[in-house]
Amino acid sequence: MGLTIHYKLSVAKNLSAAIVRELAQRTARYAQKIGCVEVSEVMRVEADTPFTGLFVRAGREENCCFGTVPAKGGWVVEVAPGEGCENALFGLCQYPRRIPFRAGSGATGFEGGWLLKGFCKTQYAGAHGWEHFLKCHRRIISLLDFWRQLDVMVEVTDEGEYWQTRSEEKLRNKLQQYDGLVAAVGGMLKDASADHDNGSSVASPIFDYVNFERLEHEGRREFGGQIAQLQKKVRKGLS
Repeated sequence: MGLTIHYKLSVAKNLSAAIVRELAQRTARYAQKIGCVEVSEVMRVEADTPFTGLFVRAGREENCCFGTVPAKGGWVVEVAPGEGCENALFGLCQYPRRIPFRAGSGATGFEGGWLLKGFCKTQYAGAHGWEHFLKCHRRIISLLDFWRQLDVMVEVTDEGEYWQTRSEEKLRNKLQQYDGLVAAVGGMLKDASADHDNGSSVASPIFDYVNFERLEHEGRREFGGQIAQLQKKVRKGLS
C-alpha cells in the first residue's frame, strides 16, 4: 500500500533480442545520467528472474484461477531512483501465448512482440523530504518518457497524477493524502493487533516518520468512514 507508478512497456513488432538488449543498455546509461543512485548490469531474463512474470487469469467466474507465467526470455535493467523508493525494472520480455489449464489451455493475454509490466512505489522516499521524493518520482517518470522516445508503447497509471499533469502541486497533494491514509490504516491495524494480543506485529515505513501522529490524525479525519468499515472487518477477522 502506498503511492505507486504502474506501467506497461510493449512493442507489437518482433524485434530481435539484440535490439531489446540495446534498449536496456541505453536505459542503464540514461538512468545514470539523471542521477539514479544504483543501476544494475543489463540482465538476460530467465524463467526465475524476479518481477518479470506475467500475471494472468485463466477461466471464467467460479472456474477461474490466477497465477504468474514466467517469461520465456528478454533483457532488463534494475534501477534504484533514491533512498526510500522502490527499485524498478525496465526492459522487454516474451511470454507464452497459452498455458495448460484444466483439461485444455488458457490464454495468457500475450499477443506477440515484447512486453513488460512493472511498478515502482515512490511514497516512502518522502521520509527524506519533499524534494527528495520529487526527484525519485520524476526519475521514474523521466525513464518512462525515455522509453516512449524509443518508439515503445508506454502505458502509465501514476497514483500521484504527475504523469498525466506534470503538476508538482498536484503530486505533493497526492503524497500528503497517501501519507495520511497509510498512517491512519497502519495505526488502526497496529491498535487492533495490540487489542487482541494475537502475537502478530504490524510493520510499515510510515511508523518511522517523525510526523506520524499528525499524519495519522489527518488520515482519520479525511478517510474516517472507510477506515471505520475496515476496522470492523479486521476486528471480525481477529475475533
